[in-house]
Amino acid sequence: MADKVLSEKFTGIVIRRIVLNARRIMILCLIVAVLSSAWALTRTPRWSAWAAAIVPGSTASSISSSMGALGLGDAMGGLAGLGAGMLPEPAGIDITLAMQILGSRRIQERIILKYDLINRYKSISMERATSKFSERFSVSLSPEGIIFITAEGSNRTEAAAMVNDIVTFANEELSTLVTSRSRRSRIHTEYALALAYDSLEASRNAMEEFRARTGLVFPEQQASSMMDVMASIESEMVTAGAVLSGLSGNLSARSAIYSQASAQYRYLEEALRVRSTVGDSLSVFPVMDSMPGYLREYEALSVNVETRSAVYLFLRQELENLRIEESRESPTIEIIVPPTPTYLRAYPKRAVMVLTHVFIAFILCIVWLIFLAWFRSVLDSPESGSFVRSVTTDLRNQFKLSRQKNGSAKK
Repeated sequence: MADKVLSEKFTGIVIRRIVLNARRIMILCLIVAVLSSAWALTRTPRWSAWAAAIVPGSTASSISSSMGALGLGDAMGGLAGLGAGMLPEPAGIDITLAMQILGSRRIQERIILKYDLINRYKSISMERATSKFSERFSVSLSPEGIIFITAEGSNRTEAAAMVNDIVTFANEELSTLVTSRSRRSRIHTEYALALAYDSLEASRNAMEEFRARTGLVFPEQQASSMMDVMASIESEMVTAGAVLSGLSGNLSARSAIYSQASAQYRYLEEALRVRSTVGDSLSVFPVMDSMPGYLREYEALSVNVETRSAVYLFLRQELENLRIEESRESPTIEIIVPPTPTYLRAYPKRAVMVLTHVFIAFILCIVWLIFLAWFRSVLDSPESGSFVRSVTTDLRNQFKLSRQKNGSAKK
């Protein structure tokens, strides 16, 4: 049996149908292009911006970069252990943690709340807004350990601000995570330093209350001055007593000179007694009898203040050392290329959109013509044509029957 000519084959039939309907296909593609252009003009334009950042002291391999960006750093570590050197190991927890934080839901939610993207996206929940924003935001990691952050906004300025805020929020999240021994030590040291400061303030308040109550600002110097004053009074009293004894042999008790010397001696004696026992309101020194107790209390308070001051200064110095060590060990994201908006808008790409829609319309037309050619060949086939016609007739009769029933029911 001779082979069929090309015009009788299925391929030839499809080609002939395409040629016969080429004008219609072109008109349909033109209509799709016009409608696609009009639809693209109604879309809200978006611009994108990108920035490059690094985590100082970290590098990455290609596989570990991908796993870290997907939040699978631990799984990659297990694979590296099983592979025994066959797979590249992750670059470290720092860059993996930074990638996880940059792409985390918390960062996205903060961006959504700051720029009010829920209302702009017309979303009914944060879940929907996060899903839409994740399509317009990306974080990737190069094999060299460079992080590329990209975000889309309603204008170039907003897109660059979003990228900058993403890095800022990520650094804030990293600063709150306890990821190292130095950071945990720093937190405990800050708590201990606060307690030491409260204790030091309590001891200083006790010292201030003691000075206000006793009047002893410098107790040792004041006690020494008091002893000098009392020694001077006692010396003058001895002199006055000697003068009085000398006058008692020559003058009577009613003599004016004797009375003056006697009054002076009694005054000095009373002054010495008062300053040794009860004191008076004119003296700037406390009572001599209470001075040993005051000195003992002052020494105890002074030792307490000095001890707590030494503890506070030690903890303060230790805290500064821990902060320096923490800043050396803690991961931070540093921008090496600032957020740079692109010149062309990211959406809509009108030329690409029109070409894509026209291509899809052309493919659908070709598929439809192929289907019609196949269906016509089935109808013209002696084996299946009669069966398909009978099935089609029965299907139509079923619909006609249902319509007739509906019409009679209405009457």
